[in-house]
Amino acid sequence: MKTLGAVALLLALTACGGGSDEPEPSAKSTLSATDAMRATCREVRAGIDEFNRDDYAGTVEHFEKAKVPAKVYAKVNEEPEADALLDAVEYYANLSPADYPEAARSSE
Repeated sequence: MKTLGAVALLLALTACGGGSDEPEPSAKSTLSATDAMRATCREVRAGIDEFNRDDYAGTVEHFEKAKVPAKVYAKVNEEPEADALLDAVEYYANLSPADYPEAARSSE
């Protein structure tokens, strides 16, 4: 099984532990910490799914979508895991799709 592999992402994903089929929160100007974490994790998981299908552009799109809720989560949650999740999301959102295969190999 291929893994996205980077230690920062694996550590950050502990904040997203398990899975959730809960519905998306309704649109509002500010998200609660829980809603921001769920929105971030939903996009991170979707990005990993795209990565596992070798759709690196799709991976980047999902991590891009995760940036805003990850920033909200880091702002409203003082735990270091929230900052680690934001760092991982930003790293993978800013990684060029062409660089994903090599980044995965170098992080194994």
